[in-house]
Amino acid sequence: MADNDPPEDALGSLRRRVADARSQSASTEGPPTTPASLAMRFGGEFGAAIIVGALVGYGADYFLHSQPWGLVIGLGLGFVSGIVNVVRAAQSYSRSHPIDPNAPSIADDEEL
Repeated sequence: MADNDPPEDALGSLRRRVADARSQSASTEGPPTTPASLAMRFGGEFGAAIIVGALVGYGADYFLHSQPWGLVIGLGLGFVSGIVNVVRAAQSYSRSHPIDPNAPSIADDEEL
């Protein structure tokens, strides 16, 4: 088994290359975000929160026999948490993609 072990300098070289590749992949942002993918993320966050809220409310109704109040409250809480999730996702996107201060601005109606 000792004959199959790689030489120590080759192992060290491999470790350096792996560490370099990991640092390069950690520094990249990942795939570019398109408006369509951002809209899908917002819709998914919002829809998932409403569905989870409705299911929790329905489950509370089922076990507590309090129909329809659990479902109504669950939908309300799901709606609120969906809005909070979308706002958080938008803030995260805004922080990672700041506006260029040197970009040309669009004229307002008052400026025309």
